[in-house]
Amino acid sequence: MVNLSRMRTLIGYERRLKLRYMKKLSDATKITAQLTGMPRGSGNHSQVESGAIELAEVEEAYKEVFEELGHMRAELGPLIDTLDNDDDRGVLRLRYIAGWDLQQIPGAVCLSERAMFYHLASGERKLMRSHPEIVCK
Repeated sequence: MVNLSRMRTLIGYERRLKLRYMKKLSDATKITAQLTGMPRGSGNHSQVESGAIELAEVEEAYKEVFEELGHMRAELGPLIDTLDNDDDRGVLRLRYIAGWDLQQIPGAVCLSERAMFYHLASGERKLMRSHPEIVCK
């Protein structure tokens, strides 16, 4: 089942996780281990340990989101190709398959913002009407 609302949420979340992962990766390369020879209490992590833990957590969250989106994109892609209107297909493909922001799409497909929203809504309606067992809002 492809839930378009869930896809929109995951696309935004994927973008934020990717940025967070890149920042954590950048931070992790700047961290140097500090050797003091002093014993650590329980629960105290060094900067290196904390950075590695945070990086692993963000990477795991990103993989989960990427995998879920991948399954939905694989299901939705062939359905988008069945649409009869080129503009509907183009807008839906950029939004859901490529994961573009709504601000980026009008310039790429040479449409006004209003026309882009029209084709997005039109394409979504057509998909839900023609494949109600697979696509839902």
